[in-house]
Amino acid sequence: MKSNFRMAAIATISALAATTMTQAASITVDPSATKQQIIGFGAGSVYYQSWITALGTTTQEALYDTAFTGLNLSLLRVGNWLQDESKGVSKDDIKIVTAGKKRLGSHMKIEMSSWSAPASLKPSGDINGKKDGVFYPGKSSTLKASSSDPYGKYAYREFASWWKRSYQAYEAADIAPDYISFQNEPDMFAEYEETLFTPTENDTSAGYAQALNAMRDTMNTLAKPPKILGPEPLGIGYNNFQKYAKALTDSKLDGYAYHLYHAGDGNDNSLANYMSPENFRSPMKAIASSYGSDARPIIMTEFCSMEENGKEEYMTGLAHIMQVGFTDGKLNGYIAWELFWGEGKGQLIGVCTKGWGSCTEDQINISPEYHAMRHYSKFVNPGWRVVSSTSEGNALYAVAFRSADCDSITVVAINENSSSLSLNAPSVNGYDAIYAVQSVENGSKSKDIATSVSYSLPANSITTFVYTTSNTAALSCEDSPIVDPYKPADVGDTIVLVDYASTNTVSNWSGDFTVTYGTKAIDGVSSYATVPLAGCEQGSDDCSYQHAIFEVPANVSDALSTCSELVITMHSQDDTTTYVNVGGAGSEWISYEYGRQAGSSSWTESTVVLTNEAENGSSKITFNSNGSGVYISKIIATGCGGSSAIKSIRTNFSSNMNANAKVFDLNGNLVWSGLKGQALNADGTLRLNLRQGLYLIKTKDTTAKAVKK
Repeated sequence: MKSNFRMAAIATISALAATTMTQAASITVDPSATKQQIIGFGAGSVYYQSWITALGTTTQEALYDTAFTGLNLSLLRVGNWLQDESKGVSKDDIKIVTAGKKRLGSHMKIEMSSWSAPASLKPSGDINGKKDGVFYPGKSSTLKASSSDPYGKYAYREFASWWKRSYQAYEAADIAPDYISFQNEPDMFAEYEETLFTPTENDTSAGYAQALNAMRDTMNTLAKPPKILGPEPLGIGYNNFQKYAKALTDSKLDGYAYHLYHAGDGNDNSLANYMSPENFRSPMKAIASSYGSDARPIIMTEFCSMEENGKEEYMTGLAHIMQVGFTDGKLNGYIAWELFWGEGKGQLIGVCTKGWGSCTEDQINISPEYHAMRHYSKFVNPGWRVVSSTSEGNALYAVAFRSADCDSITVVAINENSSSLSLNAPSVNGYDAIYAVQSVENGSKSKDIATSVSYSLPANSITTFVYTTSNTAALSCEDSPIVDPYKPADVGDTIVLVDYASTNTVSNWSGDFTVTYGTKAIDGVSSYATVPLAGCEQGSDDCSYQHAIFEVPANVSDALSTCSELVITMHSQDDTTTYVNVGGAGSEWISYEYGRQAGSSSWTESTVVLTNEAENGSSKITFNSNGSGVYISKIIATGCGGSSAIKSIRTNFSSNMNANAKVFDLNGNLVWSGLKGQALNADGTLRLNLRQGLYLIKTKDTTAKAVKK
């Protein structure tokens, strides 16, 4: 439902008097004039995945923290690479996506595109579009012909069936996509993986519209079908998007997708468009006028400069492109091409892996465009809405967003002048400015700046302002509050404590036994911890209690106190079922969970209820048993809150003031712990000695926003 914002809430950033060196400008924001809803912000994990997983543990974890937590990533684009189904889902993809989900939970959605159909479904017999330096003819690079397909002249049903099997394989690997695009750039001849589709079928090419019909019917047979995006063409110039969109049946799509590698009117050079983002305004606006809505959103799913990454001037270029997209383009989401790339050069993050390519050491390099994305993704959450904003001043561009529950407003301002701009502090009726961050070309990036009565926007810079209010009683907002963008990394429906498909370290095991890492396939699983146990009656006269102890990783240390249960995937080392007792180390649980089952002929998921976990939380899990041992492939915590655990700013702050609490900053860093009553004033503001701004205060039962004035 659209919100009815009843307060007079027109925000105006008034101009200061111009000086000889500084121009004056203004930005006006109307939070009551709501527009499209945000799906998210993200980037692609499409190539160089093996470089990521080959990094040393310390660098790899730092990369995941930077990419996922640092950006507050809400969309991750991956590829469907199951053209050879016998190879199975890539362990690299599993590890990377799992790392993102561990940090962001359900906040991060997965978008999956396919680059090619299997070779067996193409006349060329090749997933690539080029061989021996020569492109295959168009009719060889499309789907093979069929005389019996119910959807048309080509093998649409076989193609859709392959996609369904692919989805099920990724689902079984716990990385099922939320959105799919069944063909990346169907209009482009490429030397790499590709399959061509014209808008509708003809004598030499399969049709996108017919393939979509087959995809919709086939994917709808799944219990939880993903949302289908399309048509995802190479660019939006020359009515290219519209040619595809007009040929298909709108109701078959759940959303629209396109790339930006050309804008029309001769603007076909990606770098030129990067440096002149206004080239996109007209074609984006034309698409927005006929397509897109909250029910069928528009997501830009790929674009980069196609030149050397890491250029300082690309930072404001990307921020400006996104401003065009979220204003006149009415985008609901934006996905940059490269979340990371090899050889230390990436659109957002460059990765060097020691001994790979020209790299001599493990290293991650943050590109300027990383900060452009962060100015949006870190401070705007899925479910927010674009609101009306206008800017007055040469080469000043702005876009504003409002939270679903009306308590937060974020404004992104881009100054593309060669000189600085001066403006008075934004003033929104009923709102307080509580945070500001700025990035400058050839200067500091993502730097906190003090909230003040006036601001300077340096030349070629991006500045993001965040506002909040606790007075929402008079407002009529969205029906349901949404997950806060500043949540700590340990909040999510599911938290992975360990998954041995993603790690081979068993160093966090201790106790009376030596745990080793196993790789010999056991009932289809070849990555697990081999955990010996007592093999004798525990607690008897001739067998004292003996334990294997698993230490919970530090980055998910709150899982045992914030989640409702553990799910442990186990397999007995004996020929019969082994029953295992599970509890907290040091008797930090009131009672053990007795007789959790490890199957003898298959892997079994055993549930351990955490209702008896002490409020302060255990840091270790103990296992004991009469059996000789078990194999453990995964330990996850579930019921960890997700959106239900995040309370809006209207939370009753006076409740449970003696509870243990933790305070996190906007980056998810722990800045204080103690009793809740020690942290809060009666009005819910923070009394702690912290800098002015917005924080999260978290207890075992609630997470709420709190302001330090």
